[in-house]
Amino acid sequence: MKLKIILFATLLLLVQISKAETPTSLTLDKLVKDNYKLMSGNDISEMLLGKKIILKDLLSEAVYEVKIHKNGTTEKKQIKSKNPKMLTNVDYHARAALLDGAAKFSVSANKIITSDGVRTYNSSLYRKGDNIFGVRDIDNNEVNFQIVIGNHSNKK
Repeated sequence: MKLKIILFATLLLLVQISKAETPTSLTLDKLVKDNYKLMSGNDISEMLLGKKIILKDLLSEAVYEVKIHKNGTTEKKQIKSKNPKMLTNVDYHARAALLDGAAKFSVSANKIITSDGVRTYNSSLYRKGDNIFGVRDIDNNEVNFQIVIGNHSNKK
């Protein structure tokens, strides 16, 4: 009986993994093809520094309120939890996590540099109208983040 329960649990886990959602189909190439423009360092600084923004994780559906101070420190508060399906999503667990805690933030040329002292990520922001998407250097051109300025709605 115990063996049947273990086999059933293993089968259930395999089914969940095979049904896991795929990563967002939004890529850097698609953004460029759709006329999104790379934001300059000045645009990024003006838009982000000293302001509250909403950061949406497109894969996990988690939403964060983030404030980036002019001294390079950040505050991040989760306002919507990740989708429970992420527990079995291989793509979610395989990608690099968001930097938590005392992550430092700076802008250099047209890149955002974020570091927690151990890991450092370089991100580029692409904008078309009010839509802004972030592409991290470690995500193989997959677009996993959206930035919302002003309207702090956590709807997609």
